[in-house]
Amino acid sequence: MKIFVRAAAFVAALTMTAATLAGCGEREACIQFSENSDGTLTAASFDSSLPVAVIEVENFGTIRAVLFEEQAPKAVENFITHAEEGYYDGLTFHRIIDDFMIQGGDPVGDGTGGESIWGEPFEDELSDSLRHFNGALSMANSGKNSNGSQFFIVQQSDGEGLTDQYFDMIEEENKKSVSDKVKEAMDYYTSLGATEEDLEQIEPLLKKQYENANKGETNFPEEVREYYRQVGGTPHLDKMHTVFGQVIEGMDVVDAIAAVEKTDEQQGIPAEPVVISKITIEKTEDAAN
Repeated sequence: MKIFVRAAAFVAALTMTAATLAGCGEREACIQFSENSDGTLTAASFDSSLPVAVIEVENFGTIRAVLFEEQAPKAVENFITHAEEGYYDGLTFHRIIDDFMIQGGDPVGDGTGGESIWGEPFEDELSDSLRHFNGALSMANSGKNSNGSQFFIVQQSDGEGLTDQYFDMIEEENKKSVSDKVKEAMDYYTSLGATEEDLEQIEPLLKKQYENANKGETNFPEEVREYYRQVGGTPHLDKMHTVFGQVIEGMDVVDAIAAVEKTDEQQGIPAEPVVISKITIEKTEDAAN
């Protein structure tokens, strides 16, 4: 199960490889961070009523992430129940791409396995309040409403390249129809020298892929853009995956994991297993009740 959509290898080439900040007074786009008096940002530790996932990674350290129960109740329930039942203990971060994300939660270990606590995929919870900022905890999927057990943590801290032109490009791309996207893709493969036979096989796969995929975010307000510029992240994943948490401690651990040696850089296959020792859940009295 890959970030974006899962498809044949040739399809991968299509993938595009607080409170007062810039109009965030209502905090709708800012709940993952709070703004300190000196203007710096602190990840959501300001809300002590929320449960926190403690992800212990063998030989690397501990990652702590706050979980947003109100905005993503099913994703949080699924993650907490799996964690409390030991489902994630001993699994790996099987897909690791530096300056993008680290992905885990698959008992098969190659991105093809895992299931939800309900035994079947559950629906997306795509909130305007939660974005793929650096450190966001989000559900991996294989298309619309296909959430199971796999999750990823965004690891991209450089916001300098997130210009207005970049956001505008994402908005325009996500507004395109399925037929427009298929045509562009077919033109691309034609330019690469694909044969008529190849194109006949590729076209229905592309159509199915785009029909099955979430379209993505088509509106990035100025306050959201400014947050991305300050903290980094992967805005092209917004409204494609369910964000349900935010790392509040241990981004240095995430960074260290992202930097491991890989046997395949493009696919993000680590040379040595990166093992999740265990995931536990901390709950305050208010959150538990």
